[in-house]
Amino acid sequence: MDQSKIAVHPWPASRPLIAATPEAGLDLLVISVATADGTPRHAARTQLQSALREVLSLQFQCKPELIGLLSTPGQAIRVDLPGHRIGLSASHEPGISVAAIHRHGPVGIDILRLTQKFEWQRVAQDYLGLQIQTRIACMPQQEQLPEFAREWTRLEARLKCIGVGLQEWSLPLERQISACHLVELELPTGLFGAIACERSWT
Repeated sequence: MDQSKIAVHPWPASRPLIAATPEAGLDLLVISVATADGTPRHAARTQLQSALREVLSLQFQCKPELIGLLSTPGQAIRVDLPGHRIGLSASHEPGISVAAIHRHGPVGIDILRLTQKFEWQRVAQDYLGLQIQTRIACMPQQEQLPEFAREWTRLEARLKCIGVGLQEWSLPLERQISACHLVELELPTGLFGAIACERSWT
């Protein structure tokens, strides 16, 4: 890991902090939006995109309606702001949506909520690789599922960062995603998350 966990700023409570750091602001910013129980995924996306427009308008000192967000199913959100190469990424779990804003290029973010036990071993072997699957299996049983969640979000964040969909583990893919810089997110108990960029933000 490149550094300790990165803060997740709840929106709109974080408005004063973000408003105080316009233009030169934060190179990497992560926000969260609370969603009501049972909120459909499309409604969560709409709520998060509304927050993103407001956050970007504060950072770049323009009206929210001037921030164009391009959303295509299965692809990362893109921001239409001439002269800037801003990376956006989002992830949703029941009760919470998160988004990452990287001012210097691609970014990937992923969160996972552990709500029940499941057979993670085969999933880990297929998508995380035999080495990680074996390492997790050697841990005390109570630590295995949380560690799987950490590794899963790291994988998903890196795949999003390089613009590749979920696929089974392979050495070429591992080499491709290993160039991404990773850091975990500060999240409430029961939630795991990671963020990845093509270059370090430190």
